[in-house]
Amino acid sequence: MNKANWSMKLVAHLFVALFVLLGGTNVVQTATAAEQVIVNANQWKDTSGNPIQAHAGGMFKEGGYYYWIGVERNFDTDWTFKQINMYRSTDLKNWDYVNTILTQNSSPDLNWCKIERPKIIYNAATSQYVLWMHYEEGSNYNLAQAAVAVSSSIDGNYTFLSHSRPLNTYMSRDATLFKDDDGTAYFISSANGNADMNIYRLTSDYLNIDALVATLWPGSYREAPAMIKRNGYYYLLTSGATGWSYNQAKYAYSTNIASGWSSLSSIGSPSTYESQGNYIIPVIGTNETSYLYMADRHAGAFGEHFNYGKYVWHELQFNSNTNVSMSWYPKIAINAATGEIHKVTQNVDTGLVIKKDFGMENTFLSISYDGEYPYMSTIISAESTWIKEDVDGTYFRLKQKRTGKYLYNDPAADNKVSLVDPTWNGPNVQWKLVDAGGGYARLEHRSSGMWLRSYPYGAGLSLVDTSNTGNHTKWLVQ
Repeated sequence: MNKANWSMKLVAHLFVALFVLLGGTNVVQTATAAEQVIVNANQWKDTSGNPIQAHAGGMFKEGGYYYWIGVERNFDTDWTFKQINMYRSTDLKNWDYVNTILTQNSSPDLNWCKIERPKIIYNAATSQYVLWMHYEEGSNYNLAQAAVAVSSSIDGNYTFLSHSRPLNTYMSRDATLFKDDDGTAYFISSANGNADMNIYRLTSDYLNIDALVATLWPGSYREAPAMIKRNGYYYLLTSGATGWSYNQAKYAYSTNIASGWSSLSSIGSPSTYESQGNYIIPVIGTNETSYLYMADRHAGAFGEHFNYGKYVWHELQFNSNTNVSMSWYPKIAINAATGEIHKVTQNVDTGLVIKKDFGMENTFLSISYDGEYPYMSTIISAESTWIKEDVDGTYFRLKQKRTGKYLYNDPAADNKVSLVDPTWNGPNVQWKLVDAGGGYARLEHRSSGMWLRSYPYGAGLSLVDTSNTGNHTKWLVQ
């Protein structure tokens, strides 16, 4: 060892020793700093502050990065395909925009169509990243085809190859990809007008369908497939086929991908917490491997454009090899380094709350991160407690206890609920209670005359016209 290298090592050791002596507890904090808290059921922003447009998509892990892809649509009458966007992250919260990997201009076949549920797998033999997706004409869902594109790099511009029905025979709508331990790849999609779920084996280059290996639960009308393998068991999660409306997710399992599948078992709430699944990504860490079920809260269910959809991520809990469950996490904590996922524990608080009690759990109107994301919490915390400030005996302002900011809505800005600085005192921060019967009330906004709406798990959290008289506009203000 030369003297220069020896001196550098000595300085480094002295620095570490001094660091530990002066603030040794920071060493422990650094080990746990990778945990990230995500507020569920929002359209999150990328690191440039733009809304993430990765709807009904999938995820791929390579090296230290997770790559998230999904669809963005045009603002035309038919909501046609615009592009597939790609983002990447090391911690599953902070997402950098990487590239638009496929656009409506990538091929003449893409300039007036619908593309849904894109997924990527890597073929080691050909050194290609292969992208499969659902393909339709721009104005309808009559084609029911699958499509494929390729790239030599994960974040490159993908070359669109073809679109057709699998084996030129079977309808194909909602779809996913699965790569087995031996490198065999499978394309799984809804067939026969969504009545059946088909599993196809891909050719060795992953560019074509080789064979149909199984048709699952004929006549059950399942869509939104997502598959993983764990402890020698294959698990397939699906949703019902009810358009934009939410329904009960179900799972099944088998030790053989081609046969022996169990019957369907329900998982989560009857609405799957107002979401529909897309993909399951294993989070492999130093302590454990967890399974993140990526889901969308489709904007179409609430009369909004596709691009306004929100993201809902669930942890799959394996109680045994044949029993899987899922709970509602208003805030989900993910540690990509250790592989740990858990529901965020918040400090309990007391005060005025605005509650929904029509779901499986009581949930409370909350706003996190200084007004960045609204959500419905299962815990009464400082983010869900309010101070009622009288204005004129009828109208009042609701001040969030945590931030001191007012509950706010600007009808000119998409009727989105947020917080605003307390220097605002006009009609956009004023509310009144309207009796809804049975001890319930509606919160009427002074500026717009509209009512505050939310489903139990935070879906559709906005203002709606007073013709909406269902449970979603009824609150308990206590």
